[in-house]
Amino acid sequence: MEGLPTQLKRVPPPARPGRSTEPRDVQWAIEHWYRNSWGKDCIPFLDTFDFSPMRGDWGHRFLICGGAAVEQSVFVTYGSKFAQLLGLPARAVTKTPFIRQIHEPYRDIFIEGYKQARTASAPIILEGTFDMAPEFEFEAVFMPIMLEPHWSKQLILGSFDFHAADIAFVSPRRAAAG
Repeated sequence: MEGLPTQLKRVPPPARPGRSTEPRDVQWAIEHWYRNSWGKDCIPFLDTFDFSPMRGDWGHRFLICGGAAVEQSVFVTYGSKFAQLLGLPARAVTKTPFIRQIHEPYRDIFIEGYKQARTASAPIILEGTFDMAPEFEFEAVFMPIMLEPHWSKQLILGSFDFHAADIAFVSPRRAAAG
């Protein structure tokens, strides 16, 4: 997808100087996915995946169910912060394809993340800025969960968040003094 405003990374982004040390939901979701995996490059099974830490609130996390066609995949559930961020209803609409529910500026991120996660055996991390608002950085992760070994459908667990970009500011007074 030419012009897609994302970068694909297979490892969590490194901590950046000046960035908050508060753990991000994306990192928590990745660590939780790995705790439920049974080995390196192995996709966790739904039967053994522990969703209990998310019972209270899914936060920025979401769960999609579908097959190869993004247009036929639906949200199973998502957190209140995710819904608020993307302007979605408080409860997931499970009868409408998820991609039709996501507003245009975010659609390419979710299409790419979903497609990559369908064939991956590790978390797919996308991060970058938005073309229409470069002052905001986004972080997203898409991780497969297997329903049954030979089924064409699978689950995609993910997390999505964006925040104001960390911009280093040096006051003119401090710059002149140094």
